[in-house]
Amino acid sequence: MHLVITLTPTLRRSLGVLAAGGRWLLVCVPLLLGGCATTRVVDSEVRSYAGNVVPQAKASFRFERLLSQQTTQPQEQAFQQRLEAMATTALADIGWSQVDRQAQYAVQVNASVEPVARTPVFPGMAWGGFWGFHQPPFGMGRSFYMEPPWSRYAVHVFMRDAATNELMFESTAQHIGPWSDAAQMLPAVLRAALRDYPNSMPQARTVRIEVGPQGLSDLP
Repeated sequence: MHLVITLTPTLRRSLGVLAAGGRWLLVCVPLLLGGCATTRVVDSEVRSYAGNVVPQAKASFRFERLLSQQTTQPQEQAFQQRLEAMATTALADIGWSQVDRQAQYAVQVNASVEPVARTPVFPGMAWGGFWGFHQPPFGMGRSFYMEPPWSRYAVHVFMRDAATNELMFESTAQHIGPWSDAAQMLPAVLRAALRDYPNSMPQARTVRIEVGPQGLSDLP
């Protein structure tokens, strides 16, 4: 004779919370603490390239868009507009100002934000049990769970001479981390991308930017 225990929806939810609570607590606590922190350090991998003619330290610029960025989709247009507004602030930090006409340089900027899957975590061997319907009632198995995904922020900046269309400076920067707020992360990655300006640094290096209540600041 088999003993069958019927699990009500409430009991199933309670058992699920008890089973998952221990492992998810280990994941959620660091994220909660990080979200409550007043400052964050964003480390980006940066590569930069300079042309034959060094751009001026203080200059005027206008934005130009790639064909792929000349979209009629409202959501994509809004994203590009916000991205260019962030880039305007980053360019102002190096002494550049935006003008509508007769700009010295043309700037193209693009960015992508995408989730990054993480590898499964295997806490180890554990005893598990089954209530009803299955035999044997207990057994030993290897449990695992997936870490919450992170986000990859990548930016690419091109600077051209507006008169000759000659490429003067190019930079790429990428950050991978647990934060999903692009409004805070993208400005930091853009600032990192322009840290080397106007020098050429083709070898990948890490640039650290602090995001805090007072804005962005460079770290050694």
